[in-house]
Amino acid sequence: MSLPEALQLFVLLAFIAINGGNTAAIVLAARASMQRERRVSTLEEKVLMRSATYLPVSFLIPAYNEEATIVESLQSLLAMHYPEFEVIVTNDGSKDGTMAAMKAAFELVPCLPSPRRFASHTTVRTAYRSLTRPNLFVLDKVNGGRADALNAALEQARYPVVVLTDADSLIDPEALQRAGTRFLDEPSLVALGGTIRVVNEADVVDGAVVRPRTPRNFFARWQLLEYLRAFITARAAMSQVGCLISVSGAFGIFRRSALLNVGGLRTDTVGEDLELTIRLHRHFRDLNRPYRIEFMLDPVCWTQVPEEAKVLARQRDRWHRGLFEALWAHRGMLFRRRYGLIGSMALPYAWYVEGLSPVLEVSGYLTIVLMALLGTLDWPFVGAFLALSVGYGTLVGLASAALDQTLPHSPKSVGDRYRLFIAVMTENLGYRQWLAVVRVLAMFKIKSSRGKWGAMTRRRFS
Repeated sequence: MSLPEALQLFVLLAFIAINGGNTAAIVLAARASMQRERRVSTLEEKVLMRSATYLPVSFLIPAYNEEATIVESLQSLLAMHYPEFEVIVTNDGSKDGTMAAMKAAFELVPCLPSPRRFASHTTVRTAYRSLTRPNLFVLDKVNGGRADALNAALEQARYPVVVLTDADSLIDPEALQRAGTRFLDEPSLVALGGTIRVVNEADVVDGAVVRPRTPRNFFARWQLLEYLRAFITARAAMSQVGCLISVSGAFGIFRRSALLNVGGLRTDTVGEDLELTIRLHRHFRDLNRPYRIEFMLDPVCWTQVPEEAKVLARQRDRWHRGLFEALWAHRGMLFRRRYGLIGSMALPYAWYVEGLSPVLEVSGYLTIVLMALLGTLDWPFVGAFLALSVGYGTLVGLASAALDQTLPHSPKSVGDRYRLFIAVMTENLGYRQWLAVVRVLAMFKIKSSRGKWGAMTRRRFS
């Protein structure tokens, strides 16, 4: 077999492996969507029957330079339809008016923080209580990063269930009503992920999304499509087979006792949400204790996504570095019988499809250019393969968008659907290739940029 023929065979096998997984994910996600229809009515019935039976919840929010969104985000949380909860915000050494905005909006007064110390974090300078919102607690501490700030908040949490979220996020008011009964019905449940949706250009009133929209900005629109594939399709599918290894840091619900058992979040990685989820799997399997980590379509959290290329590049650079940091930290779980499908399927999939596929993709583009220059390129094969690749990617996008239309929080106007369709048809015409290059370049900075986040731009909710 000649070198060109070997390359063609390798590319075809890689394509089959990756897209075979995508096809299976779509089937499993469709199954999850159908099960959701049955589960929603059951949950609503149980909420009515259990009006006095619930688990109190602590919301933990890290805040760094969030002046533009912090007040509206907290107003959204404090309007949550739930019998008993508290909100703990950690101002992680912000350099803007984040702290001043919270003091003005919620009449904060100094108080004494709990002396408990369960996890690593920098010094807490001052703690505050709100005079107008008795369930709002604010910490002001030395900057230490997102995981560090969440650890500080975790120490102050009083309730058995904690929700990790971000200061630029809006949680749907009914989210916990839909998710809370799972922790009552399933004692072995230690973590539950919900759907993350794009809030850019949505109509927001008093901290609640009243009308979801498909953004006009193309970068935000393409990211909306990515989020649909990541949550509506991929995570729903992985949860169906017990292989969910990432509960999003933007909206993750955990048993507080489970987080304390594993020592809180690691502060030496920018992929702390992925690392934490894998570590929970490892912890309970090492102890041979029953546990569950699940994803539900219904609990929804709305988050802002970058609208400028340079900001998005910084975010994806950080995500890809965090992916490899987490995977490398738990490389000992690969193909070990003790870790079941996590070690034999979920982690290998993350290594290959999430981690290394950008290298294969970029290498393929470079190989095409080199072979064209040398005059050895098989143009019919390349043309057919690119058409197949783009065509299948488009079908996956259309399938994810179609599944999303069955859910209550999706944009449903004709204009919104048209803009999403345009995103599906154009995503593979430059955007995907650019992101592949960004992710490959991130791999060269894993060691030198360990723990570095990079600045993010926030906008006020519309």
